Amino acid sequence: MRLSELLQRKPIDVAKIVRDRVRKIGVDEITAKIGKVLKGLDDVVLDVLSGIMIGRPVVLIGPVGLGKTTLAETLAEVLAISDPPYVEVACHSHMTAVDLTGDIDIAVVLQAGFDHPLSYIPGPLIMAHGSVLIMDEINRLNPYAQAALLQAIQEHYVYIRGYRIRTDFALIGTANPAEYEGVYELTEALADRMKFVEVKIPSRELLRSILIWKAKEALGELEVEIPPRLADILAKFAHEAVKAGYPQSVRSLSYALADAAAMAWSQRKEVGIRDLRKALSSNLPYDPEVKNTLLEIFDKSLHE
Repeated sequence: MRLSELLQRKPIDVAKIVRDRVRKIGVDEITAKIGKVLKGLDDVVLDVLSGIMIGRPVVLIGPVGLGKTTLAETLAEVLAISDPPYVEVACHSHMTAVDLTGDIDIAVVLQAGFDHPLSYIPGPLIMAHGSVLIMDEINRLNPYAQAALLQAIQEHYVYIRGYRIRTDFALIGTANPAEYEGVYELTEALADRMKFVEVKIPSRELLRSILIWKAKEALGELEVEIPPRLADILAKFAHEAVKAGYPQSVRSLSYALADAAAMAWSQRKEVGIRDLRKALSSNLPYDPEVKNTLLEIFDKSLHE
């Protein structure tokens, strides 16, 4: 990107572009396409669309493994308002404002001019102009990085060493619950400019079908019969775990089911509850104490 050209950027009405794309594609077609990747999130999709169609940044909130990032990426791909369809940032606590905005190397500018390839290395806030910006785990940004994002959202400009660069984008962020480790509370000014959409664990019936679907997808060409009863047990366990304060990852549960099926296939036997329990234990990303509690919940759910 030539710095002299960036300084002359024109505003882009991204919300209008999104609205035009939604009208052209159709809401039903958008939800159908996303449904091929993620099931049971039609209401969430509509929530996200209604936000970005009016220029409101949207943040998806929920436990890990529910498909928040995949939803953001798939929606951006379906809308395809730019090429590539989105710019993605994996947020972390050590990220600086410069990581988001990029920086001008004054020494290079003085020696080689504004348009030297190394005079300015753009950050994602600049690269996302006219596109969708996906900020994964946005609440891991420290307050200094949040301030840079706030400026871009509020003023539609990024200021770098006294130079002002225009940037317009549709923001879709994901966030983990506040009780997770390593997260920061979003500043009041930043949170005030965002729409928050909660992503919850699906109903037992829907979760059961999702687990079977994703497990078969993971097993690929392995011809393994997955008893629906095992998926139902996992779905029941997941809801009981939520009640106990341990929300489960749909990703981990589906892999546990596929893992159990693959284990049984390798032993040339039908997959059973013992295989499922062993696979579940191996796929639960918790410390031993919490894992034991969850396995107790699993055992209890077998008899209720």
